[in-house]
Amino acid sequence: MKTKVGIVDCAISNLTSVLNALRHIGADAEVIRDQDGFESCTHMVLPGVGSFATGMANLEMSGLVTPIREWARAGKPLIGMCLGMQLLAEEGEEFGPNKGLGLIPGRVARIKTADPALRLPHIGWNDVEKRGNSRLLREIDEPAIFYFVHGYSYDDPNASYVTGVCQYGGAQVAVIEQDNVFGTQFHPEKSQKYGLALLRNFIAITGT
Repeated sequence: MKTKVGIVDCAISNLTSVLNALRHIGADAEVIRDQDGFESCTHMVLPGVGSFATGMANLEMSGLVTPIREWARAGKPLIGMCLGMQLLAEEGEEFGPNKGLGLIPGRVARIKTADPALRLPHIGWNDVEKRGNSRLLREIDEPAIFYFVHGYSYDDPNASYVTGVCQYGGAQVAVIEQDNVFGTQFHPEKSQKYGLALLRNFIAITGT
């Protein structure tokens, strides 16, 4: 089956920039707004900006929670970006607690920093340090720099699924990978050559 990337519309994301980035690297990509759209895709992207509570509420109202869970449990490649990565977790505390998609056994909490002078949200470019055998960061030279906009993050930078961290008043979770489920706390579509390289790595991953 030819590679085709679906971009889930959760009504709080800049779909155009994600779509343009994927098409820039030669991917066949389209926006998915209902369950039927999943059928013709081989890879799925869950982007998002804003709050955990609103993101989950929008997915529920759109009837997309079950299709996303079924997609992941079928072993097909799924990547969450920024808020989309957070929604993969079991729970988020922003305007919550709120249940997430439950695809990654983690919890999303407000960023804790050792430096009170650091402002939240964390906005801007930051190096990402690779941990373990990351498929998303494969053959991407370090230091790789990506663009972040977030005030919340997975609360355990030492979890087994964490394959990339950035430093912002301490180690913050930047990349997660567990089987066919992936996530980036940063925006690959806004991260220039490093972000495009990561997206190429993602679409090269095959499902089970």
